[in-house]
Amino acid sequence: HADLRYKCRTYARLLQHLKSLDKSCLGPLRKAYCQSLNLLLRREAREFANELRASTKAPKNPAVWLEGSNNAGQNGSSADTSTVSDAYSKMLTIFIPLLVDESSFFAHFMCFEVPALVPAGAPNVNKRRSGANDPDDDDLSLMDPDGNDIKPDNTSVELGTLNDALQELLDGIQEDFYAVVDWAYKIDPLRCISMHGITERYLSGQKADAAGFVRKLLDDLESRISVQFSR
Repeated sequence: HADLRYKCRTYARLLQHLKSLDKSCLGPLRKAYCQSLNLLLRREAREFANELRASTKAPKNPAVWLEGSNNAGQNGSSADTSTVSDAYSKMLTIFIPLLVDESSFFAHFMCFEVPALVPAGAPNVNKRRSGANDPDDDDLSLMDPDGNDIKPDNTSVELGTLNDALQELLDGIQEDFYAVVDWAYKIDPLRCISMHGITERYLSGQKADAAGFVRKLLDDLESRISVQFSR
């Protein structure tokens, strides 16, 4: 993956020149990039999800959380299923920042005229220098070249085109997230409560329009968890 990124960067300036000569020429290049990387990302997600489920020690007799007081003794011997929701949390911890980063790199590499998306964990240099501590600040804010938060232009045609391309770039990866949710539900339906909370926390951090697919993925996960729990 790192080698691929390095090679892509060597062509970045060439793509900028091509766009200045003919904007329409980037369409086929963007499509080819999306199709190729989509296969790689889906394979990584599938393998990780499979390994995650295989390595998680799920109890055969999950805890019964809502038993009456007359069964308190039996409840005390029930197995803990927290490892199941921990596995779901790990899936999000690994792949949500990765998908945001891929969205950011794609937007920059393919010369979309949208504000840059700062990957999760990247420091805001200006704010660190000034010592500001804004509680509303997060690592996924859109920023100008000086490191200051800015609001994206939601009417931008480029932004709509970018999100359409991101759909093609990342489409299909949601199936592996769904598989983890369904697996966790089968082990202990009440784990949907903690998974819903985990998803909600990630959703609250997705404010950047360049990560539109990621927000949609989290929305869909939240809906799927709610549907499973309401059965």
